[in-house]
Amino acid sequence: MKNTRRYILIAEDSRTQADMLCYLLNQAGYETTVVESGTAALDAIRQRKPDLLLTDIVMPGMDGYELCTIIRSDPAIACVPVILVTQLYDPEDVIRGISCGANNFIIKPYDSTSLIAGIDAVLQPRETPEEKNGILRLQYKGNLYSVKSDRNDILNILLSIYGTAVSKNVELEQATDRLNVLTESLEELVVDRTVALQRTTETVEHLLMQKNELITKIGHDLKTPLTPLVALLPHVQKHEQDSELKEILDVLVNDVNVLKGLVEQILKLSHLNQESFSMETADISITRVINEVIDGYTFSIKQFNLLVHNHIPPGCIAHISPFHITTIFDNLISNAIKYNIRGGTITCRVFDESDFWAVIITDTGIGLTQDEASRVFEEFYKADPSRHDHSSHGLGLSIVQRIVMFYGGSITVSSPGKGMGTTFQVRIPKTVIT
Repeated sequence: MKNTRRYILIAEDSRTQADMLCYLLNQAGYETTVVESGTAALDAIRQRKPDLLLTDIVMPGMDGYELCTIIRSDPAIACVPVILVTQLYDPEDVIRGISCGANNFIIKPYDSTSLIAGIDAVLQPRETPEEKNGILRLQYKGNLYSVKSDRNDILNILLSIYGTAVSKNVELEQATDRLNVLTESLEELVVDRTVALQRTTETVEHLLMQKNELITKIGHDLKTPLTPLVALLPHVQKHEQDSELKEILDVLVNDVNVLKGLVEQILKLSHLNQESFSMETADISITRVINEVIDGYTFSIKQFNLLVHNHIPPGCIAHISPFHITTIFDNLISNAIKYNIRGGTITCRVFDESDFWAVIITDTGIGLTQDEASRVFEEFYKADPSRHDHSSHGLGLSIVQRIVMFYGGSITVSSPGKGMGTTFQVRIPKTVIT
């Protein structure tokens, strides 16, 4: 977009950050002035009204939220667009921002493209919403907020955050490719036994540590922009009346949930080491856990008209971490739903095998070839193109296998062939295995 020397006031107490913003905005054709506090920003606005205020949130004295609130309450300067610059660690940051009337967020760290795009989105002419004078009431963590930003501003904010989430997802996919290379390197090292066994062992341990650290870092980095999206998108979607905007929000909600699921699975996988199994175990009813998991997928079960039969009696008690047994059956039940046919069935049975319960979960879904069945427990493996949907990350069964093996149990899979369903058998201990 070609700028005609629009004037942007920058409120930033960090000289380094202020200089960087001035440089990027001047390069893009904007005129800029810098002040170092909220009070100074108000004085500057009243002397010369800017086309836009770009303000940091954390400043000495008056912070960005208070500055925006005062601007919106003064009729003489209430029309000045305000963009908050933030690291966005918590959904409450977003809620406080739209409550004080902010028009958009710029998320640190930012690049010139995202910075200019965020500013252009606010400065573009827009139609006045019919509900311009309406105030949205939003409750979060027991606090009631009055949201003064209009729906276009809220959508701009969410799209800005979503753009950051997508870029982080690209980084995650690139990291996954690097992890696959690391995994192949590990396999070669194991096969290539040498006299220097100790050196090889140290190399493998170092690579594994790097792998887990990389997964954890990327996962936590991706959680930052996802947190406000998960909190706010469903609420905005529920109250949106415009059909076109609602369609956009439907796509955003679905994609954000996919990203959230991927991050959770990645972090679970990286934390499944010896230390992560130090959590307390307890006597857990297998039937109760499976029923709770099934209840959680009620919508999907009804959507695909599936019949679910749980034939496991209440007396089947396993001694295991509640978190781990829920993880096991959540993955197995969700797979049975995801890869079933419309109008199909899912059946849960159990056999007594001395110190173990052998739980059998059978579906009438798309089935597996012999080669696919031999690889389903590999990390990031997806059996065939029909399984390559965005909500499947190829990690769930690998996580289940790690948990089950830690408790001394086992998991196997069998299928008569494509289109003939799949059966998983998981052996869970009745007592503690030492």
